[in-house]
Amino acid sequence: MEDKEDKAGEPRELSMARVLRIAQEAEGFMELGLFHRALERAEKLLSSRAGRQAGLSLKAECYRQANRFAEAIPVLEEALKEWPDDESLWVNMGWCRKRTGRLDLAIQAMEELLARQPESPIGHYNLACYLALAGEKERCLGELRLAFELDPSFKELAREESDFDSLRDDPEFQKLF
Repeated sequence: MEDKEDKAGEPRELSMARVLRIAQEAEGFMELGLFHRALERAEKLLSSRAGRQAGLSLKAECYRQANRFAEAIPVLEEALKEWPDDESLWVNMGWCRKRTGRLDLAIQAMEELLARQPESPIGHYNLACYLALAGEKERCLGELRLAFELDPSFKELAREESDFDSLRDDPEFQKLF
């Protein structure tokens, strides 16, 4: 059922139940690879104050999953202006920036996340990944050590993470495990 307009022709504010239902629909379309349909649902959420955060997050995630990283970045920037403490937005920003060839900006995104949330294990882990790719071994190892202290499960991820391939034979890297 489509949401009706009010008497002034403006869209009605969506209830939280409707926001959740539309968000679930968008996620389902993404799982099916129907990104154009997911984007339509995300856009519907953007027309509502109650659905704005979910709409921006879903729109960015849809672009990310469709490998349309450059299109995700301005959506993430817009979302971060309103919700600068949302860890997932920063992580997705780093992911997209890396994949658009802007490793420097991916590093910056993780540094900004960690300035807000110094105890973020994924922030430290992703920063370590990006620093490894940038050839900043000492900083990388320090960030990886912090990630492992905050959440030891990241050790399993790091064992297979291709971002650390340049460090695999390094004794300091191996000591972390």
